[in-house]
Amino acid sequence: MQWTRPKSVRQIGEIPGRGRIYMEDYVIRFVKRLAEQSHGMEKAAVLLGASLICDGEKIYQISGVVEIHNFAGRSGPKFTDEDWDYIYSEMKENFTDLEIVGWFYSCQGFSVNQAGQLLQMHKLNFEKRDKVLYLYDETDGEDSFFLYRSGQLEKQKGYYIYYEKNPEMLHYMERENNRHVHIVEQEDDRVVRNIRGIMEEKEKFRTKKKQKEVHMGYGIAAVTALIVVFAFVVLMQNQSALNQVKQQLNTIQTMNRSHPANQDKTIVETQKAKLTPCPSTVPPTQENTSVPSVSPTPVPSAPAQNGVAQ
Repeated sequence: MQWTRPKSVRQIGEIPGRGRIYMEDYVIRFVKRLAEQSHGMEKAAVLLGASLICDGEKIYQISGVVEIHNFAGRSGPKFTDEDWDYIYSEMKENFTDLEIVGWFYSCQGFSVNQAGQLLQMHKLNFEKRDKVLYLYDETDGEDSFFLYRSGQLEKQKGYYIYYEKNPEMLHYMERENNRHVHIVEQEDDRVVRNIRGIMEEKEKFRTKKKQKEVHMGYGIAAVTALIVVFAFVVLMQNQSALNQVKQQLNTIQTMNRSHPANQDKTIVETQKAKLTPCPSTVPPTQENTSVPSVSPTPVPSAPAQNGVAQ
């Protein structure tokens, strides 16, 4: 089959060569927004486009999508007849030249148990199991494509996003957006009421907190006043004691100035002594011994020289 590769293409990840998946930009935007608006609930949709063999390689080109409504409330793994009737009705109205090439599934936090459930759903709902599964985990925003091979869903390493005019998908998106806007408006009214109630509760809490802070401020002010009064009393007592000490020091200084002669005065008292003669120790023979006296020999005077007496 003749196939023309899209001109504007962006590669995501690695393409090993066993199969190529091309997904139009509008489709990517729609399913991701569908997942982001799910509020944690499961979402699913059928992917539309064309699948063909080109140069011995399987090509999947996805250019349309139809949401499966109330997927989270399903009773089992198999799509109901009402689901298929709605899907084919939407395809006839909006995507006349497209066929089912796979499906989309989103959840919040993908687990190993869900892998088995998805494989079961894939087998039960698509007789030709050579369909793609586009998985989106809204928790971390990661997405992956899977192909059915050897009884398992094999994860692909990459895919292509292409950009072309797609009026059919654009019309479907606008219609679905209007429907979602109406639902969102109803949801917003409920949210607004909840927000108003929350704001009122916060205002009450803020008022109580403010009153509590005012009362606490009064208590702190009273304690501060008591501390100031106590400090003033202690200060006055200390001042009185200091004045008493100063007064005593002044009294002592006055007394010292009025009696200067009494300071450092030494009294010396002299008493008359009564002398008693000591007995002589000289022998009597020596008491009357007279010592001869020697008269000095007069020295003649030298004659005067130059009128100077010697």
